[in-house]
Amino acid sequence: MKKKPSIPDAILAIDFGGLSTRVFCQSSQAGSKANSFVMESQVGPVSQDIANCFTQPNLASASPENIAWVAIGNECRAVGYLAAAQFNAHIGLAGLKYSSALYKALAALWVVSRKLDLGSQFSAAISVFLPPGEFNDSKQFFELLSQYSASFETPTGKLSVTLDKTQALQEGGGIALIHNSNLGSAFKQRVTAFVMVGFRNASVIVSARGAVGKGKTSDLGMVRLVDLVQERTSNYDASRLALSIAQAGVSYNRPYFYRIARNREETAKDREVDQLIEAVKLSRFDYARMLSHWINEVLPPDLDEIVFCGGTSEYMKPELRNQFSHYSLSWHAGITVPKTLDPDGLGCRIADVYGLFSYFKSQFEVLRQSSVAATSQRAEDTTSSSGNAPVPTTDIQSVKECAEQSTKPKSEQSTKPKSEQPTTPKSEQLTKLKLEQFTHAKSEQSTEQKIEESTEQKTEDITEQKIEEPAEQKIEESTEQKTEDITEQKFEEPAEQKTEDITEQNTEQCAKQKADSSIKDSCLDDSNKLSDESSNTEPSLEESEANLDAALLLGGPYRGAGKKVRNYA
Repeated sequence: MKKKPSIPDAILAIDFGGLSTRVFCQSSQAGSKANSFVMESQVGPVSQDIANCFTQPNLASASPENIAWVAIGNECRAVGYLAAAQFNAHIGLAGLKYSSALYKALAALWVVSRKLDLGSQFSAAISVFLPPGEFNDSKQFFELLSQYSASFETPTGKLSVTLDKTQALQEGGGIALIHNSNLGSAFKQRVTAFVMVGFRNASVIVSARGAVGKGKTSDLGMVRLVDLVQERTSNYDASRLALSIAQAGVSYNRPYFYRIARNREETAKDREVDQLIEAVKLSRFDYARMLSHWINEVLPPDLDEIVFCGGTSEYMKPELRNQFSHYSLSWHAGITVPKTLDPDGLGCRIADVYGLFSYFKSQFEVLRQSSVAATSQRAEDTTSSSGNAPVPTTDIQSVKECAEQSTKPKSEQSTKPKSEQPTTPKSEQLTKLKLEQFTHAKSEQSTEQKIEESTEQKTEDITEQKIEEPAEQKIEESTEQKTEDITEQKFEEPAEQKTEDITEQNTEQCAKQKADSSIKDSCLDDSNKLSDESSNTEPSLEESEANLDAALLLGGPYRGAGKKVRNYA
């Protein structure tokens, strides 16, 4: 069964640069803002006790990226500024990039947990860059990262991170994503080469009419220029020399070279800086020729445009523009990193990872919107299903009439003439026909026969006793008087009491059970019981119909006592 995608607690995009590790991150909480930080690329071994001696006193005052270390089992590594400043770690350019990237990624997860206040356990989605030559190692890299991130030691204790999603792109992939997105459908008709020139590598990715293949990579990054300079001068620190060369620019500003000069005497220092600048000029010429030659070798013959990206391509912009002027050229796909996310002023050097972060984050924005929409839909469905099935119109009308009748005084209940009563379905007409037969003493039930016989017998006795009186008026008066006395004594009082009891009982039940024809049928049995208990004398036709219609309207006691009744209230 396919696993349902989830929204992680944090989203990260990491660029393991040769000089620095650049990270963009954001919490998945609503209203959260993106964050970024940069760590030096150095990674060095250290004991956990010694590392704690440097970090514990400074947890509250120092930025987490400057005091980071991680431990996996018995292996502890200082990462970034802590490794470079306190433990003399050097830039590792000889081995594979992903081998040192494992510790850098774990350190980045700890820094993110501190900056985004995620605690000691959270989930994350990570996207990274790897050189085209190491891209096939991305699966192994993420397997190791998932295994070790589940539990590792940090300056604040054990950290447990679950990787919900991982993604690796070739260097220059972030620029390619943004550029192709800006072109829209036109990129499917163009052949574009994305030339990424960083500190360690130079890579070329080709998008051939929408199809992006595996790129080409070389070691012709900025470090190659540094090597050429070092061959012509004394052995300067590679990272400090590279920084001075980049900051000095094409004008070769002397103050940046004075920073790395080792002579203390002023005249000797000036001479050292002059030699250094001359070495840089010569090395730059050689490096530009080597880089241009390699790029020409890997470019496709049907190329339409070249998009240069990376900090070194910006530094070598004059030479590259001159060498490839016969192509349509652009730098960094026009990406500008917001100043709030570039506090160190790296500019175009973080444009690639910013493009990756923007793309990677957008995937979860779509997922979040889909999740919100699905939640809203489920809420609507739950609201709809929480109500019962639609009640037939006739049943709703009966319930309304029942509620109205229950609130009216007894004298106003069921006083409408028959001509104004609503038309009833055929089944109800049959029920009322039975009730009329019962009212007119035409039923064959034994209870009715007893009532009729008792009433007729009493009436005949009274009539026979008074038949001999000469005036018909006396006979009628006597008969009416006796009948009214019996009726008022034995029917009206009990009937009124019973009707009121039934009214109170059925007003409560009316809102809980479906007012359908079965309720109306139940009135017949109840009416039989009512007539049997109320009187031995047949009441008048109008009084019987009035009381029975009231009982019918109020529903009467439910015939199937003990059965489950669906509530339509």
